[in-house]
Amino acid sequence: MIARDAVASDQLVYAWPFPINGSADVSCGEDEVVVMCPAWTVGDRLGPGRHAWRTPSPGQPSNAYFVLTAPVEAPFEMSISFAMPNNGAQVRLRAAGSMLVRCADAGLLVAQFVGLPFDRLNDGILHSVSQSVSRLLGRVLARRVVMAGTPLAVSDPSMLQSIAEELVAYNPTGGAVFGIEFVRFNQLAIQVDDAGAWDTSQSSNGWMMAQANQVKSQPVMMSSSQGLVASGEIRSAEVISPATAGAAASGEIAPRSTTIPPPPAMDEPPSLPAGSRVLVAGPDGRLHAAVVRQHMSGYYELEIGANGETVWVPMAQVLPES
Repeated sequence: MIARDAVASDQLVYAWPFPINGSADVSCGEDEVVVMCPAWTVGDRLGPGRHAWRTPSPGQPSNAYFVLTAPVEAPFEMSISFAMPNNGAQVRLRAAGSMLVRCADAGLLVAQFVGLPFDRLNDGILHSVSQSVSRLLGRVLARRVVMAGTPLAVSDPSMLQSIAEELVAYNPTGGAVFGIEFVRFNQLAIQVDDAGAWDTSQSSNGWMMAQANQVKSQPVMMSSSQGLVASGEIRSAEVISPATAGAAASGEIAPRSTTIPPPPAMDEPPSLPAGSRVLVAGPDGRLHAAVVRQHMSGYYELEIGANGETVWVPMAQVLPES
């Protein structure tokens, strides 16, 4: 009998760890789908109940993947630092929380890793979700601070509602693996430092927590069976727009700008094209390698390091990498 292991009951994807030869009796739970993969291809999708399955490719190895259809929790955490265009002050933003996601297409999800080693498979999927929302958070929060000219634009608890709504509109899972869709945020906490040390004066633990506010957006697809809102929880609708659905084809967030450049510069020097490798001085006084994402109004948006962190830097402070 092939069935999900009890210790993996909360995993979005559980791979049966033993080889399947010829045929098998498969037990599928009420809130999951079993994807059978004979000869390294996606095959039958078995629903709840017991099934006598026989491979269409005798003599070839087969695998079984148990995929939850119920929402699962995915934690996330990110940090970003940049200089304010108006005064050059360094700002550090940190955000953390969790959200609910679920499988929208079990076959599409499994097709991306069938045949690969399945150690830590579930962790890898949730990591891709975490990275997707972290990249989006970095762009949205930095844009809000630059536009307002103050970190209060994101640290004020009254702003959490609109921040969550904007994140939902851009689809936080748009840059994750295919087949995953966003359900709602559970928690969102934002911490700001603009003076060289983490500011812990706003609350006992330094975090700005959302307090049981429902994010309203259209269309609303939440059901009452998903439970009541707990303290520190943000409720949001399940939104997947055509723009973000198309963006999933590249595995990245929808190609709409979530970062607004600084105010216009009077004399803009010749610009480097997007994708150029450059050097920029960091807070430690050393030159750091970066890649130009875009340029506007006398500033470059640079991606520094492998974590996708972006900063706005005046063009005069950027040197082409020789």
